[in-house]
Amino acid sequence: MPASPADPGKPMVPRGLYFVAAGMAALLNGWAFAVVLGAGVPGVLFGALYGLPVVVAWHRPMVAWWLMLGLLLLATALSIADWRPWLLSESVTQAPVMFTLALVSARRVTAVTFLTTLAAGVLSVLLVRPESPHVVQAMVSWSLVLLAVTMIGHSYRMRRLSTLRVAEEYGKRRLLEERARIARELHDLVAHHMSVIAVQASTAPYRIKGGASEEMLREFRDINAAASTSLTELRQLLGVLRGDRDDPLTAPQPSLDGLAELVESARRAGTPVHLELPEHTPEVGAAMSLTVYRIVQEALSNVIKHANGAATAVTIALDGRNLVVEVVNEAGVVESMPGSGYGLVGMRERVALAGGELFAGTLADGRYAVRAVLPQGEK
Repeated sequence: MPASPADPGKPMVPRGLYFVAAGMAALLNGWAFAVVLGAGVPGVLFGALYGLPVVVAWHRPMVAWWLMLGLLLLATALSIADWRPWLLSESVTQAPVMFTLALVSARRVTAVTFLTTLAAGVLSVLLVRPESPHVVQAMVSWSLVLLAVTMIGHSYRMRRLSTLRVAEEYGKRRLLEERARIARELHDLVAHHMSVIAVQASTAPYRIKGGASEEMLREFRDINAAASTSLTELRQLLGVLRGDRDDPLTAPQPSLDGLAELVESARRAGTPVHLELPEHTPEVGAAMSLTVYRIVQEALSNVIKHANGAATAVTIALDGRNLVVEVVNEAGVVESMPGSGYGLVGMRERVALAGGELFAGTLADGRYAVRAVLPQGEK
């Protein structure tokens, strides 16, 4: 059944009321066929079928409508001259079905089903041709009842959709407010500490008695550069998180070309890393290139935190149409630092978005490996 993105779904009406209405429809139609029309027991059984569409309406309104329409046409084919489909007995079944259908369906569907039901009723009158002076009056009354319940159902639908949209907008506003609050807290905590690290790294050589060696100076410069870069990226991300950036980030994103520098920074942190690249650097899109860089970056960060000093191999290779990224390290030689576990989650999300597969775990020989297989997309 066609539905809008904010479709209210199931009717907000207790299901028990549908069973009550179905019982009323079955009893009333059974009495009408058995007593008024003199059909006896078969009439009772046939009349009981009129409760079925009402029961089905709560869960499958369109199926209920087809059942209702089928009963109307079947009753017309089996009727005698005095049978009138527009009387109360028929409306007891059609009213709840049309109300529910209008409540959960788009306007176009509601209009088509209503007009079809109306046409079926008119066809029934033309075929049965009851000899009664009140045929036109009864037909008009039946049509007005159907129109009323259909309009009531549709109006309730519009009200519910409006309420859902208001709630959705309120939820979006609360989400933006929460994101802004988190951004402020991140700025106050993380950005402050990163700034302190950058300042301390830049001033440390001047505070060391007796001066610092060239190797120590280079390490302090690396720390200062890494902290400054991280602080810049953090501020850009916080700007996006707060929603106060209308312009897209135009700073160059990391790529395969930056892997050598990334590996070198890991070496300076005390982790011997061997980088192996294919003879010809694969031509991949910017998104894929960034994904590979982030996977290697996170894997090396985990090595530094949990196994600093362990020999590590970073391999980028082509396997058919797949790009394979592998980071394997020996067992740690220093005490492991605690981790949040979000790094692996982030890698899995990146690989999943690229349509690839990720393995991260301990190998049989005790080494730890991160292996991503990424299908190459459009260049």
